[in-house]
Amino acid sequence: MTSSLALSYSALCLALFTCSSFVMADTTNTASMPVQTLETLTFGAQAEVKADPDISAVAKTIISREEMLQYGDQSVNDALRRAAGFQMPTPGQGPRGAGGAGGMRFRGGGAPVFLINGEPVQGGPRGGMSIVDTLTPDMIERIEIVKQPSVAQASVASSAVINIILKQPLDTARINGSVRLGYGFAESDSREEERKSLSVQADGRSNQWIYSLSANQSIDETQTTSNTQNAGESIVQQKRVNERKSFMLTPRAEYEIDDQQKVVAEIFYREHQNDGYNGRTLQSDDNESIRLNTRYERKDGGNSDKVRLSIEQQDETEVTRSSRGTENIQEQVNEYGIAYDGVRKFNPTQQVKFGFDVKSNELESNQNQTLDEQRYAAYLEGSWRFTDRQTITLGARQEWLERSGLVDYSDSHLSPVLAHRFDFNNQWSLQTNLSQAFRSPNSNSLLPTVSYSTDADAGSLNNPDRGGNPFLKPEQINAFESTLGFNTAAGGINLTGYYREVDDYIERVVNLEDGRYVQRPTNQNSATTYGMELSGRYALKQTEAGHSFMLNGQVSTVRAKIDLDNGGERLASGVAPYSASAGVSYNYQPWQLATSMNVNYTPAFTRPVDNQPYVQNTNERVNVDISATKRFQDGWATTLSARNILSTDYKTRLYKDNGEFYQARTNEAIPSVLLSVEKKF
Repeated sequence: MTSSLALSYSALCLALFTCSSFVMADTTNTASMPVQTLETLTFGAQAEVKADPDISAVAKTIISREEMLQYGDQSVNDALRRAAGFQMPTPGQGPRGAGGAGGMRFRGGGAPVFLINGEPVQGGPRGGMSIVDTLTPDMIERIEIVKQPSVAQASVASSAVINIILKQPLDTARINGSVRLGYGFAESDSREEERKSLSVQADGRSNQWIYSLSANQSIDETQTTSNTQNAGESIVQQKRVNERKSFMLTPRAEYEIDDQQKVVAEIFYREHQNDGYNGRTLQSDDNESIRLNTRYERKDGGNSDKVRLSIEQQDETEVTRSSRGTENIQEQVNEYGIAYDGVRKFNPTQQVKFGFDVKSNELESNQNQTLDEQRYAAYLEGSWRFTDRQTITLGARQEWLERSGLVDYSDSHLSPVLAHRFDFNNQWSLQTNLSQAFRSPNSNSLLPTVSYSTDADAGSLNNPDRGGNPFLKPEQINAFESTLGFNTAAGGINLTGYYREVDDYIERVVNLEDGRYVQRPTNQNSATTYGMELSGRYALKQTEAGHSFMLNGQVSTVRAKIDLDNGGERLASGVAPYSASAGVSYNYQPWQLATSMNVNYTPAFTRPVDNQPYVQNTNERVNVDISATKRFQDGWATTLSARNILSTDYKTRLYKDNGEFYQARTNEAIPSVLLSVEKKF
């Protein structure tokens, strides 16, 4: 497969080089940058984002804080739903309720890698909320998305890397910021929800010091009624009460040694509690973590050096009380890391990136033996703009992995990446990427401990328990993708085609264990995923009368096929064939009024259940979100957000191979309203 991909890529590059000889070079125009920051509508104070001097052929997309505020985004997930290739988690799906960032899929595969200021972040050992789930747009400067493999990022195999840059002070004031209060509710015959939130963002400068403090507290109280049904039985209604509390505190300090050097220290403290009960089961989850990031940065024109040190500790407790007795799971993660990243730009057309990353991870559990893990990585990537219109990037990342304790395992692998960018003119471009990578399973996926599901259908095929698999092998991935783009200051259109071949594909598989169904990650023989993505946006700049307008949309298709041992094939479970979304935003400056509407669509699809004589049907779903922000004098503002308007319920139905009905589960989609009041100071 690798040779065929290489031949295809070589043929494409040859065609591009031949084509370029017939394109008249325009010496009056500079080649377009690979960073595509499309101009968006803005209001209020706007932070200036400097042009990225990076000449890499790997493209980067930037979502600014102003764009998130215009769309009424309340979370990182709200912003990412407008980016092609991401399938968002369905609220209410799964035994724990709404999924966070960790439940997101990228192009039908695993979750993308999240970074905060360039540092990888993670969730709890049992899948608890990560730092990403507690961030609000007030705390974020911008979100950088790299959808194609890059050896300089935390993971080559995942392709999508999302780097969240925290907010920088807007001016030289000693202190400024904002306070936001929010109250939301949702009510229907089967659901009642009340949400209260408070977020504070403060920052400032004093001589060579830059400092900031972000805090977020939210409390969600929910009463829901789910409907389950088995063959030959009537519908069973199960009432469940949940209370979720989330708190995050992030102090940050930065000292500018001189114009080229600075040191930064930041702390992330997070606590998440989820208490729920129904007629049969009481569930209590508690996840607490603290992370310290420190780094030294030096920038001299296009050259830079960055040294990163990190320490993190996570404690997670899961208690389930039911007729089976009491299940108590306690786990702790201790992680230590050191890394270096360097960039050398020899001239405007040549640059080199290099660095290393070392991490030591210890996972302790009261259910299993301690799992120790050491990861080492080194990378080198070079980029060369060899004509005014063509750039090539070649890199490799060498990784080593050692595990001991619960699993004794050693592995090393090399991941090469080749990328090429051809700019036909200042608007049209073609970017192509060829890569080979390995993805080792996270330590969380290796723990065999079973986490019991809840509700009346707990332990069934539609609502299985969850557990890990200590015998997982790493995935081996060969990938090819190409993007044809047309981009201007007012917007653009990008069409991407991709193909990935994965050996030892990891899929969540349900099996019967001791009379209950348990879902565990399992290696399949091999799989292929391929599809097309079409995304675009258009922005009308503010007119003299104060009107401005933005329109964006995306369609992302994916087909994931798994090869069976008997020579046949089947479609991967849980992966929708495509997803689509569209958004429109209108602003009227004289009234300081910004409004937006977003629509998301997922079609109905049917997939076989691995290793079971059943097929699962998931219904067609539509989701509409509306928001409006009104700004007043003296820094006051209010935002009204309506979620799940005109939305459809989430339904899954299981059928036997002969078409006979077996089991069904319904989670109702309830419209909700969130009103927030903000004061800037």
